[in-house]
Amino acid sequence: MNSNVLTFGSFVTQFMGNNAQPFIYGQSQIQIYPLNIASTYIKPPIPLFRANYNFLLLFSNGGGKQQVDYEVFELSTNDVLFIREGHLNAIKSIDPSTQGYYIHIDSLILNQIFDNKTILNRLSFNPKHTVSKLEMEWLCKCCDLIIKQKENAKSSEEIEISLLKAIVLKLAESWSQVASKPDRNAEITMMFKELLYENFMQRRDLSFYTHSLAVSKNYLNRCVNNVTNKPPKQHINEILINHSKVLLQDLSKDISQVAFELNFADPSYFGRLFKQLMKLTPTEYRNEFMQDLSEQK
Repeated sequence: MNSNVLTFGSFVTQFMGNNAQPFIYGQSQIQIYPLNIASTYIKPPIPLFRANYNFLLLFSNGGGKQQVDYEVFELSTNDVLFIREGHLNAIKSIDPSTQGYYIHIDSLILNQIFDNKTILNRLSFNPKHTVSKLEMEWLCKCCDLIIKQKENAKSSEEIEISLLKAIVLKLAESWSQVASKPDRNAEITMMFKELLYENFMQRRDLSFYTHSLAVSKNYLNRCVNNVTNKPPKQHINEILINHSKVLLQDLSKDISQVAFELNFADPSYFGRLFKQLMKLTPTEYRNEFMQDLSEQK
């Protein structure tokens, strides 16, 4: 699976024409760029991919459409979107008027920035948030300070991390008190989703998740259904099929190889499950993907 995970450099090479000039901070663990360059260098739609880094998008103007896992988000002015390492994402569209900031966060420093795991989980599994105009201005000023800090000959990563922590805490402050303190249903659902992302390749049996969370099957079903309107088993199937879409982009692999790589013992069952969720077969999906590629050239 590692060959299907993109580094930031790989993303630039594949989808931004390998023009490294705007990316002068490319070797640092925190990187920040103005979003107004996005429509110049990125030509949507960008197919699903998994990144080995985390990033935060702040939209002070404009917006677009971004898929995160199996949900497509409409983004507009004063929206914030967080995408965590390992989660699938795809860029559907970018408004040419888009302004704001892209913040790249290396996973090595994620725990330093999110010392409150509840905030990290909330952003990971509820990635889109809307803030007020004043709050967005405050967040963007912090971004300006990070950029100025990087331009300083005596640049300190400790100061950059502190500014980024301030951005995260400001986001958490913008949530209502009820939303910022998840109830038991939401807490169990977030824990289930986190476990699922860490283990879905090897463990798709519900008993593994109920045992790990020390809850009954009925209780887990009730919690996840109440929060997401979908049972846990559907989440397991959806993450598998979404990751299969990334593998299907590798045209050197036949459908059976993709099924076996995802630990399906029976490729025909994989095909049936894919069609059930996507309303088309793996072959039809691959053909559509190839057609989209040819139209972009």
